[in-house]
Amino acid sequence: MSKLAGMTINERLFHVGIMDEFDAAILSRDQEEAIALLQRVELSKEEAMATVATIFEAPDTYGYTKR
Repeated sequence: MSKLAGMTINERLFHVGIMDEFDAAILSRDQEEAIALLQRVELSKEEAMATVATIFEAPDTYGYTKR
C-alpha cells in the first residue's frame, strides 16, 4: 500500500513537498502543470482533471484569490 493512501490531496502535496508548486500552478491557471502535479501524488488523470476544474470554477472556496 502506498504511503499516500488515506491522505487528503493537501496532505499528499505537502508530504511530497510540492504544495507551493501546486499553488503557483493554480494561481497562474496552468491547468496542465496542476494536473501533472496531482498525478505525482497518485491521483488518476481523470481525478486530477476534475479536481483542477473544480478549483478553477470557485477558487475562493479553496483559498485561492481570482486574478
